[in-house]
Amino acid sequence: MEGLRKEGLFDFKNPLVLPENPTRDESVYIDPVSDCSIYRVPKSIRDGYEKAFGPRFVSLGPFHHHIKDLQASGHKQSYYDDFVRESKLSVQYLSEFVKGREEAIRKCYAETIVLNSDDLAMCILQDAVFVIEILLKNRDRSLVGENDRIFKKPWLIHDIKFDMLKIENQIPFAILEDLLALHQSTRESDDERLSLGVLTHEFFRLQLGGITEIADDFAKVSSMKSRHFVDLLRNYNSPSVRPSWPKKDLKSLATPSVMELSQAGVKFHVGLGKSLFDVRFFNGTLEIPKLNIYFGADVLFRNLIGFEKCNYREITWDSREFFGLIKSLVKGARFLPKDFYFSGLCAELNEYYRIPWHRWKATLKRDYFNSPWSIISVVAAIILLLLTLVQTVFSVISK
Repeated sequence: MEGLRKEGLFDFKNPLVLPENPTRDESVYIDPVSDCSIYRVPKSIRDGYEKAFGPRFVSLGPFHHHIKDLQASGHKQSYYDDFVRESKLSVQYLSEFVKGREEAIRKCYAETIVLNSDDLAMCILQDAVFVIEILLKNRDRSLVGENDRIFKKPWLIHDIKFDMLKIENQIPFAILEDLLALHQSTRESDDERLSLGVLTHEFFRLQLGGITEIADDFAKVSSMKSRHFVDLLRNYNSPSVRPSWPKKDLKSLATPSVMELSQAGVKFHVGLGKSLFDVRFFNGTLEIPKLNIYFGADVLFRNLIGFEKCNYREITWDSREFFGLIKSLVKGARFLPKDFYFSGLCAELNEYYRIPWHRWKATLKRDYFNSPWSIISVVAAIILLLLTLVQTVFSVISK
């Protein structure tokens, strides 16, 4: 522990607040690399929505570590003490453990981190342990102390949860998994050990399931190589299957609105898919996955889209395309972007809409067969017409 009390590194009485001008260790001052996955959202995306991207209660990682109001010092220190006690590991050991992964940690961030080796290790260690303890206490409430100021205040854990799903406020999963493995190594059997995937699923169940209905099992999440919580959110909502319809160029194609499709006899059902992209059209029925909108959902969507804009240059699908499809169905879009993910689906909808018989059949059902009484009236009118016709024929023949 004495080895960490070096002057100029951090105030040990308040170790979560770095010096005003943190020192920079030139030996670890490296340029960002192409495989980074944690970004500052560019101005073009964040303009007008600053609160959606920056943390509001707690800073995680180096990007906002200099903002003292976001340190949540008392909360982090309390959870840090819990972690050390539960894992039976020394502060010195944990610090060196994180330092051994310093280069990999720096490569995860899309800009050069100016903190020196010791400062970065303390920043990542405190924040990663804070996240792990939140996940553990969420699963086992017996670990929550009487004086816990996070889980005893529901609004506070709600705010922290949303801060943990912001792209600028991420800790790499790799370091979380390594530190969790250290913590769980004291368990007597493998059955008692918890995985990061299981803990994350249980903690973010509302947020992950708030976008679509999420499966109860963890098969999907365990098979993914998510790099942080926002990446996990994206993977949860990735297409479960490749579309059966080929992509088409719809630059000059008008997309019918829901009203127009309904008038053409298209039926709308809630799909059973677990992804936003599990939209299907078959035999005149359009299935769209359930989309739950709740307070704060826009924050998740914006960070998801911001991450995709920063991290992917060429992708086969984009979260914006789902909302583009919904917008086109609501308003009726005249122009759709090139290589639109749902272009094949839109083409099928247009082909169905253009067949006159579908509209005629829908009109008949809507105007003349929409209730038992209307059906009886139509049948009676047809019978009366036939009887009149027969009577007319017999009258002509008899003459």
